[in-house]
Amino acid sequence: MKKWLLGLLVIIALLVLVVPGIVGRQVEQNVEGILKVNAAPGVEIQTERFERGWFTSESTHRSRYADAEKAFDVKLPSLIVHTKLAHGPLPGGALPPRLASAVSTFQIDPGDGQPFDVPGTLSSNIGLGGESDGRLILEAGASNLDGTRLEWQGADMRYSSAGPGRGELEGVIKPWQIKVDDATVSFSTINIKLDQTRSKYGFSVGTFDIEMGRMETGAVDAGPPMAIDSLVLTGESSIDGNRINAHSTFGMNNMMVPIIGGLSLDVELILEGADAEALMAIGDTVRAAQSSANPEAAMNGLYESIEDDFSVLFNRGFEIRLDKLNLSLPQGMVAASVGLSIPEIDTDAPFDWSAVLLRMAGKIDMRIPGAVYQMATMLDGQASMLVAMGILEPDGEDYVLNAEYAQGLLNVNGSPMPIPMPQ
Repeated sequence: MKKWLLGLLVIIALLVLVVPGIVGRQVEQNVEGILKVNAAPGVEIQTERFERGWFTSESTHRSRYADAEKAFDVKLPSLIVHTKLAHGPLPGGALPPRLASAVSTFQIDPGDGQPFDVPGTLSSNIGLGGESDGRLILEAGASNLDGTRLEWQGADMRYSSAGPGRGELEGVIKPWQIKVDDATVSFSTINIKLDQTRSKYGFSVGTFDIEMGRMETGAVDAGPPMAIDSLVLTGESSIDGNRINAHSTFGMNNMMVPIIGGLSLDVELILEGADAEALMAIGDTVRAAQSSANPEAAMNGLYESIEDDFSVLFNRGFEIRLDKLNLSLPQGMVAASVGLSIPEIDTDAPFDWSAVLLRMAGKIDMRIPGAVYQMATMLDGQASMLVAMGILEPDGEDYVLNAEYAQGLLNVNGSPMPIPMPQ
């Protein structure tokens, strides 16, 4: 037999008998690595099954709120994902080259071990370097469960990832509604756009933008319906060195409330310079306490466990501001802003709440239209005490609060107001 023919047969045998197992193992490690890195805090992802084959593999993963289940001793609903992966006998054996392509279907286990199917499929590709992309498509449909009817017009979501812990998501959830007896809750289109990267501190940073159209409740026992014209939630966060900075906004447009009328809310929140490592340590300790054998006892003794991390967080300083808190009512708009800053000191300095309060500075500004103040006094007579105590003072047709805090002294509308320091 020619040597080249013998060599060819050996190579073919290796391809058939060995390489598929290696590729299958690569796929398994890649999938589990992606799931582990992208798991949200408090969510545990379990691999219940992974069957490797020559050309295809199948897996089942379950996502559950393990910490919350232990903390409250309850069985919460979990998401089950069944995936079929096609990887062929060779890595990169596709155009464009990729490690595997996958199709996933879903089930929800309500907590009783009796899962039910969820419509929709997720088609995805896993690249040779851990990158991935996919598309989730949900066709229009309806379902009945324990007297509740859910109707939906579908969803279309696309995602891409440059590697574990990095991902972009953009898509739309089309209108849907829930019916229970004579009550109906309807939701308009929801648009979602995310660009997130998991940091070394365990939380993700980046941007998100979520917009929802009109939400409306049907009449319940002939009662008046409630509706919100739109909701918008945006955010942006980053890590500079070992400090986290975040900026988020929330807007609610024209929420119809019986008796009061239409309400709108605009909020803008900013965090600057918080120590990321201290926040990570505090979060880890809280989650560990929630998932311990005796969560109640662990949470009762939580402060002693995080006191050192609190010391680092407050000694390194940070600033948090509520730059905008505007509540619009038919009678006018209540406008407020709040700011709090803690300057940095020696990280190794002993932690003392009195010292924190003495170096802390803060400010509150609020303006309340006279018509809103009059409505508040009609609903609750105690509201008039705010003027009598000097917390609110007249300013033309409005009432205002201007408060500043520094070095342990609180100044309200020009009047100093000492506050007791903790011992």
